Amino acid sequence: MKIKILLNVCLALACSACLAITDSQTYKDSRKFYYTHINKPAVVDFSVAEISPIDSRLTKTFAALDKELTNLERELDGILDINNVQAITNLFSQFPWISHIYALSPEGEVMGAIPSYVPDNTSFYYIQEREVKAREIIAEIEENPMGHEIVLFRPYMLSGELQAFLAVTFDPKSLLPFVGDPSHVVFLSEKAPFWTGDFAYEDTPFALDWEKVLKSSSYDTVSNDQYEGAWIVRYYGGQRLVYGVLQEKGQEE
Repeated sequence: MKIKILLNVCLALACSACLAITDSQTYKDSRKFYYTHINKPAVVDFSVAEISPIDSRLTKTFAALDKELTNLERELDGILDINNVQAITNLFSQFPWISHIYALSPEGEVMGAIPSYVPDNTSFYYIQEREVKAREIIAEIEENPMGHEIVLFRPYMLSGELQAFLAVTFDPKSLLPFVGDPSHVVFLSEKAPFWTGDFAYEDTPFALDWEKVLKSSSYDTVSNDQYEGAWIVRYYGGQRLVYGVLQEKGQEE
C-alpha cells in the first residue's frame, strides 16, 4: 500500500512539473542555457495573399507543361537498367512529344537509337565535359535546323564508374499544346528563346540578357511601351528555363 501511495505521489509531482512548463516559459528559459532563444514558438500567418491577375495566369498557363517535364524526369530516373527496352520504348507512349531516345557510351558516342534514324550532325561528345553524378539528370540545350532542342541525359554508373547514358531529345515547342492558347506565352532558356507567341522577340520586354538577369532574379514582371508580362524560372537538369506570359498594355483578361 505504501509503495502504491508513493508511486501516485511521484506521478502527481511529475504531472504538475509538466503542466508548469509552458511554451512561453520554455522559450524564455532556453536563453539561460544557450544565450539565445532556440525554440521560439511558431507563428502562422493566416492572412490571404493577393495574387495579381498576370501572376495567376502565369501559374495556370504552365502548370500542365511543368507537370510533363517533371514526369519525364521521374520516369528516366526510374529506369534502373539501360537494357530495359520495354521501359525505354514506353516513354514514347507516355510522352508523345519526345523526338528521339539514344543509348550513348560514356564518351557520348551513339550506340543505339529509337527511331533508328539518327539526324545529321547529331553529336553528344560534349557530355564528356560535364560533371556526372549517379542518377542525376543532366539537361543541355542544342541548336538544330528546326530551332532548338532539349537533351536529357540519364547516367548509368557501376562502382562509381560511368558506364553509359540514356539520352532523350525533344523540341520545347512540342510542349505548347499543354499551355492552352500559346499566342501570349513566352518559353525560353537563358541561351535562346523557344517561343514568344504572336510577338517578335525583339519587340517584347523579354528581349533581355538572361544570363545576367538570372544571376540575381528568379521571378519578375517586365514591360515596355507596348507590352507587359511576368516570368518565373524553372530549374531543369541544371538548365534555367523561363516561363512567361505577355499581353498588350491595358489588356484585360
